[in-house]
Amino acid sequence: MATVCSTDDRLLVCASSKVFSAHLELHGLVVEVRDYQLLLFKNCFDVKNVSDSLPFPRKDAENGNDSQKKGDNTDVQILCSAVSNDSSLLAVATSSKTVLILDLPSLEFRRGFRIPKAPTSLTFDLDDSHVVVGDRAGHVCRYTVGPSSTSGYVDMNGEESPYEGEPLTSSISMVLDVALSRNGKFLFIADRDEKVRVSRYPKAYVIQSFCLGHSAYVSSLAVCGDRLFSSGGDGIIFEWDPENGTPVAQSDKLGDEPIRRIVLLEKDKADRIVAIVGGSILLLDESLKPVKTIKTSEFLMDMIPFAGRVIAASSNGLIEFNLSDGTSHSVEVPDELAQALSLSKDPISNYFKNVTHQNIEEYYKRKIQVKNVIF
Repeated sequence: MATVCSTDDRLLVCASSKVFSAHLELHGLVVEVRDYQLLLFKNCFDVKNVSDSLPFPRKDAENGNDSQKKGDNTDVQILCSAVSNDSSLLAVATSSKTVLILDLPSLEFRRGFRIPKAPTSLTFDLDDSHVVVGDRAGHVCRYTVGPSSTSGYVDMNGEESPYEGEPLTSSISMVLDVALSRNGKFLFIADRDEKVRVSRYPKAYVIQSFCLGHSAYVSSLAVCGDRLFSSGGDGIIFEWDPENGTPVAQSDKLGDEPIRRIVLLEKDKADRIVAIVGGSILLLDESLKPVKTIKTSEFLMDMIPFAGRVIAASSNGLIEFNLSDGTSHSVEVPDELAQALSLSKDPISNYFKNVTHQNIEEYYKRKIQVKNVIF
């Protein structure tokens, strides 16, 4: 997986197991380098070794055994990332079920911890005191940014967990994205079962509303003021009043492929939403009508507005999109970043459910057989 984040003056690219930092110069994006015995990236951090070295939590007291074991770091992938609201921290979650928090802009490791299930999304809360993590098992927990003095909790199913953290909410649906409202009062949870759950934060067991209307999984959320935007497998973007769970606007179907990601251009009041649909970038206006489409031959994994452009990541490199004139071009990147992007993998390439009706067909067959016997 490859993800991109940004601060005011830096672009952060997470590809495979590595985090790269870039700064903006007059002639475009230049990844910083400095000389050692070999040419190394100045701000490059590989999560493999640190992730593998994080201790496993001890099992619950009735077992009394140390559960620490050797990790397998042969193919660690960064699955999701987020920058804190004050732009001083970067959090990444990995396929090894670990979360690492790095200082910005230095990318120095601050702390890390293990989580019980594979992560799908994360975000910082309003005061940057916690990282909120959603996972494939349907759980959403929060973890302190600073060192935790406690470990172990009773999860939402009433079972004891040896991991640190605080459970917020849980369901049987795979969580695909999490976000918080701008005032920090509400937690938005997008899942595989076609809905967005709006809960109060941090008392997320109190459900404020459900945003219902999608016909397929919901995998990308974006927040603007008191409005929430959602998109996913049905290729449609919804705008919501999340506190009441009511739709405000809805786009047409933007393509045959799912919408991979949506981001907001908050400084531009006319053109406000950018969406990834397959290999295309779509620009939509306030009424969710497409006003511009920029096509590429690449499969785009993530994107972020940066320095008046949109930077997107693919397995073949970075692409810079100029929304003003509708052009795009490849960003020159060092070999190490190019290789990391080529090794990036989708954790789940298809979120659509494999629904079959064989049980119904079997039921009708048996019904006919019984009817024939009776008559």
